[in-house]
Amino acid sequence: MKRLKKFGAIICAIAMLVSSITYYPTSNVSAAATSLPKEVIGLVAVSKSGSDTIENAIMFAWAGADDPANVAGYDPTVTATVIYIYKDGELVTKIGNATKGGVVGGLPAGSYTAQAANVNSMGEGTLSEKVSFTVTGATLNYTYPVDCIGPKTPAGLSYITGNPEVPADNPAQADNKLGVAWAPSSEASIPSADSSVVGYNLYLFDAKTGTPYRRVYVDGITKSNVILESVSSGEYLAYLSAVDAEGRESALAAPSFGQSSKVTVKGEVIDNAQSFDKPNQPTLPLGLSILTEGIDYGFTIAWSDVADLTGQRLNLFVDGVCIKVGINGNVASYYENRLATGTYEVEVRSQYTSNNVESFGLKKTVSIKADPGLSGKTPAELADPAYSEYEEPTTNPTTTANPTTTAEPTTTAEPITTAEPTTTAEPTTTAEPTTTRPQDSNTNAQTTTKKQPSQTTKKSSVKVGKAVVKKAIKKKNAKKISLTLKRVNGATKYKVQIAKDKKFKKTIVTKTTKKLTYSVSNSKFKKAKKLYARAKAIVVKGKKTYQGKWSKPKQVKIKK
Repeated sequence: MKRLKKFGAIICAIAMLVSSITYYPTSNVSAAATSLPKEVIGLVAVSKSGSDTIENAIMFAWAGADDPANVAGYDPTVTATVIYIYKDGELVTKIGNATKGGVVGGLPAGSYTAQAANVNSMGEGTLSEKVSFTVTGATLNYTYPVDCIGPKTPAGLSYITGNPEVPADNPAQADNKLGVAWAPSSEASIPSADSSVVGYNLYLFDAKTGTPYRRVYVDGITKSNVILESVSSGEYLAYLSAVDAEGRESALAAPSFGQSSKVTVKGEVIDNAQSFDKPNQPTLPLGLSILTEGIDYGFTIAWSDVADLTGQRLNLFVDGVCIKVGINGNVASYYENRLATGTYEVEVRSQYTSNNVESFGLKKTVSIKADPGLSGKTPAELADPAYSEYEEPTTNPTTTANPTTTAEPTTTAEPITTAEPTTTAEPTTTAEPTTTRPQDSNTNAQTTTKKQPSQTTKKSSVKVGKAVVKKAIKKKNAKKISLTLKRVNGATKYKVQIAKDKKFKKTIVTKTTKKLTYSVSNSKFKKAKKLYARAKAIVVKGKKTYQGKWSKPKQVKIKK
């Protein structure tokens, strides 16, 4: 196993970044507030610094209330500053703990206005005059949180990958790796210092399409860099938020002016994008690799022996089946030789032990020979019963609170009826009213929901997990679709459907399979321009059969 080298280069890079941050005078004076704070003076929104433009971002600055030289705005009672950002007259977000000189990222391209207000123990002061600014860059497929009332926005974000000042043999410069560094919130001498921070979220967007690629959590206020493993080759935008113990996030920080707004990752194209909607996700350990060279039978998983896996376990998957939970033991490697001769897709994921949230996976297709001293088995035969997936929190139907009209009960599964129910369109979700004034941001909107009739049918005690279609691929003009499903605990088989529309009104095929990797063929697939796949798990208990819910529709990827 190759050891990682020159970690000192990372530290040097971070030191350069921190030293480049503009410092602002800080006053130790504190005073008890007897009235609302003074108005913010000199608010500006800067999109360029010389020839440098940071895409999808803006830097805010103002005359500090902690600076006695700011005669009109000096106010030692001020504890924070908030910024309201508007687009087309509607509130986009309220940044509750704005960082003076902070570069706020993650904003879709367009024209905006902003106002700021100081805060003290008596509340928010008068709003400043409006400033206008324009954001350039991709049309990001991301909805900014309306209330960013968490910690201060981090500062000094910069790329290690592709940075000419970082040595070529640094781990962050390797193929399919992306490294970033920043000024930690524990650094008391910088404006973004905030003792409430417990970690950071790193957001990655595809720079060409603006679509989310990945969100990962970096634990610890003193952390100042991360190197992500198994990143698909491509061009990315990166943004960083600080997170407090209550799970509240700051606004997203973009790379500092003078730094590139995009980063290019070299290597292989990997289909392993993740949704931003899941809870904080762990990272894979540094140096993680899947090795077959020089190994007679099976393969070895290895990683750096300095990797910190506290509170995490590494799980091994083969062809989508978890065959070993917690391969991280006393040594930084794991040897697997129980499989029969064949070609397999091997994947390693990191999983939090506290809530079962998993990371993106490191994948590799391997061809191996069976160990002659063992009876080779299939992945299904080696399935580890200790594996548990993350489950979305659900509301207990026995509580006194009235359920919302659009939510479906998820606690139990109903026995399958003899007739397949007709698929109906999903109810349209009513959009929440848009907040247009900062004074309205704390107003609770009154909801009008009808009380649901009580359930008279006795529910089954069998709970079936919700299936997931991980992959759905077909070649252009081909009539075969290759599907990969995510294993559902206790599932006996899976029902799969292919349709021409997301709501499955035009279903082409309905099939049942026991396999997690499955191919579906139909002549109608050949000329179809858009196809969607979905699946649901089925559990057989004695003479009774129970089914879970349909998965979210997965669009079939058509390759040329």
